[in-house]
Amino acid sequence: MSPAPSGAPGPAPPPDGRLRDPYVRGVLLERYREARRRLRDPVFAWADVQGDPERRRRYQRARGTGGLVRVEWDEAVELVAAAYVHTLGAYGPDRIAGLFPADAPGARLHTLIGAPVLVSEEPARGDDWADAAYLLVWGGDLPVARAGDARRLARARYRGQKVVAVGPDARAGGTRLADEVLHPHPGTDGALALAMGHVVLKEFFADRASPFFAEHARRSTDLPFLVTLEERADGTYAPGTFLRAADLGRRGEHAGSRAVVLDEATGRAAVPEPGFTAPVLSLYGREVAAGAEVLLPHFDAVGRAGAVRRGVPVTRLGGASGPLVTTVFDLLLARYGVARPELPGHWPQSYADADTPGTPAWQETHTSVPAATCVRVAREFARTAERSRGRCAILTGDGTRRPFHADTLHRTLRALLALTGCPDASPAPSEGSPPVRRMDPATYWYLHTGRRRHESRPTDVLASPLGRGRLTGLTGVDCLALAARTGWAPVYPSFDRNPLDLGGTFGDAVSRAVADLRTGALGLACENPDAPENWPRVLTLAGSESLGPVGEDGIRCLLGTGAGAAEGIRPRDVTRCEPAPEGKLDLLVSLGGAESADSCPADVVLPTVGGQPGRDRAEFDTYTALAERIGALAVGHLGVREDLVATPLPHGDATAPPGTVLDWRHGACTPVPGRTMPQLTVVTRDYTAVGTEFAAPAPDGEPSRIGLRHLFLDHDWAHELGESLPVYRPPLDVHGLLGTARLGPGGQPEVPVRRLTPHELWSVHSAHPDDLFLPALMSGGGHLWLSPEDAEAIGVTDGDLVEAVGPEGVTSARAAVSSRMPAGTVYTRRASHTGAPGSRAAAGHLLKPTRLLGGHGGLGGLAGGTGDEVTVVRRPGQEVE
Repeated sequence: MSPAPSGAPGPAPPPDGRLRDPYVRGVLLERYREARRRLRDPVFAWADVQGDPERRRRYQRARGTGGLVRVEWDEAVELVAAAYVHTLGAYGPDRIAGLFPADAPGARLHTLIGAPVLVSEEPARGDDWADAAYLLVWGGDLPVARAGDARRLARARYRGQKVVAVGPDARAGGTRLADEVLHPHPGTDGALALAMGHVVLKEFFADRASPFFAEHARRSTDLPFLVTLEERADGTYAPGTFLRAADLGRRGEHAGSRAVVLDEATGRAAVPEPGFTAPVLSLYGREVAAGAEVLLPHFDAVGRAGAVRRGVPVTRLGGASGPLVTTVFDLLLARYGVARPELPGHWPQSYADADTPGTPAWQETHTSVPAATCVRVAREFARTAERSRGRCAILTGDGTRRPFHADTLHRTLRALLALTGCPDASPAPSEGSPPVRRMDPATYWYLHTGRRRHESRPTDVLASPLGRGRLTGLTGVDCLALAARTGWAPVYPSFDRNPLDLGGTFGDAVSRAVADLRTGALGLACENPDAPENWPRVLTLAGSESLGPVGEDGIRCLLGTGAGAAEGIRPRDVTRCEPAPEGKLDLLVSLGGAESADSCPADVVLPTVGGQPGRDRAEFDTYTALAERIGALAVGHLGVREDLVATPLPHGDATAPPGTVLDWRHGACTPVPGRTMPQLTVVTRDYTAVGTEFAAPAPDGEPSRIGLRHLFLDHDWAHELGESLPVYRPPLDVHGLLGTARLGPGGQPEVPVRRLTPHELWSVHSAHPDDLFLPALMSGGGHLWLSPEDAEAIGVTDGDLVEAVGPEGVTSARAAVSSRMPAGTVYTRRASHTGAPGSRAAAGHLLKPTRLLGGHGGLGGLAGGTGDEVTVVRRPGQEVE
């Protein structure tokens, strides 16, 4: 937080960046104090402030403009606790959210009160990879982002660990800690990972079967599972769905989700049970199998979709009319381009075949990483894993989560770990654990900010040639609502009513909620997210730049400040209110410290950094005080309540839940909790005991375990996008999706581009704008780098003033025309934090449907991309919509 302006009340925070006292926005504090004196109850005082739209809007408009004043600790905690208690009673716990690491004290507090925790896929902790014999540091910069883990990494290298860093930035601090560095072009990492998988499959499975790898594949992955093949009009086949017990006429509660394997001992289809250890990994070479050509989606260097023909061994179960099947392993070899004699199709001749997808030479054309280097690193990784029995690891960083197709990259990385028997850093949750509300932060921002209102294309533009039109006409928010009501993704708030009221319904609360959903008496909050009853009300941030992906238009919608942007296409199933709401949040709390970018727009800033005794507060102490005050205020306002919690469908283990999307809202099926809609559970919450429960030791529970590792994603949307198997999808094809140069509203040319906004080290990790010398040293600020083709299309030369227009607002900069920039891509440094966070946005105003599959297939937390921002570049002076 930069020092407050001269006109702002109260003293500035300490210059060393350490926050020793709480700060509250002065406009809000005045109104709260007045209501507190008048009503003599903190909760009633907060409700009084929120009940007056004019008073509410006045302090919302002041967000990001300075005016934070120092207050006593007790008063700040009381104000925040009053907001929590009022929101719990008036709207429900799912209208409160917090962005924390999964095991942080704030996450524990939110779990106790039933509030959602915004947590995406977490990188592996130091203890998970510090003992690895071989480590790939992929897309991360440990010295900057994770200083503690950097020390662990240095100690691990002294013990003999080999470290290979993978990332496009040759000057990243993490490269100093690596034995070798690979520099793929931005967004092309997936091609490198796919080619490494090609080497592993060829040398350790096809040419020589590694006993350790094969045994792990049989026991711990879905590679032996049988997959049906669907015949096409041209006589080729396409992968279908898992063959399940119900397809063989089996009956039982889980027959529709139990996948089938071929028993090595009997040669018959069987459902694997605990202790079952002899499934057939491949049909290749068996007497009952023959070769058949399968079409597999393929995406070229600019993202254009096509298909390759590859042969797989197949067999037909149950006679001539039975299903034609192959194994996931056989499909995976075809996907990676690993040839076997006598199988039809188009296969690479060697590693040096650059024209066939999957080879090391092919990846070199995409990434610039030498093919020989790719082969060597893949061999070293696999050989080390074989000899050490799985003691290799991949440590991912923020760079692997920013591209739009980051989910496909993560799947190729997890495939490398699964094939080599190495542990995955993302274990499945234990069975029997109480239901908790968790949601992907990027999905939360997308739903509750104005981002979704600016989608320019339906999601079917991402479909592969083998798709069946399952996404036709659906926008990203339509897919989100569909994923929420069918149980694939956790989306909060859940319903358009307080879940504490739904849980307290007389009789069976679950049955009553399902009946009301069927009649329309109860709705899902995400189907009308702009309605005030469905707004998020309280948000707590524990990061230094948590609001970075929101953008200026999101700030306007969520916080009530900033500017709007042009509307996009309308969704099919989700209501869009006009005009767009402004200022959904009643309270924004930041615990990031004085230099945090989130502290500037926050209403309350609480100290969490330990240090000077008696003044500084450790994070646990801060949340302990907040929990105790919530419990005290709940005595007269909440008491003991019944909470109806909606959680997504369970995934993983030996089951393979059917991935067919059946929408009960449109009559395709009957809503059944845990099957065709989210699981519904009534949880008793004693809010008066929150302080006591928080201070008590956390229960150990059952240890987390890794479920069955799925490499085949059997879901309608994955099939539609051509991503049922690991695949490489290049950076977003901006011109292919949005067209090339065109005339804007003012009649002057404009060009859509993919905007890259990389980390600006000194403006993120310090308050550099306060020192005039640091901005002078910063490279790239105030310039927009673009290709000669894009510059010519809009009549711009080097040094001309240009505008970059997107949903986050308008950015003016000088054009830096360079032949090093590819057409359709521009580069600019992130804007410094002067009242609003940075402007990273979802690429192309599209929400990728596969982001919404949650933990389907045991994959968990598939990251989506917020790093590619599609915007329009034009000359200045045109009308801004």
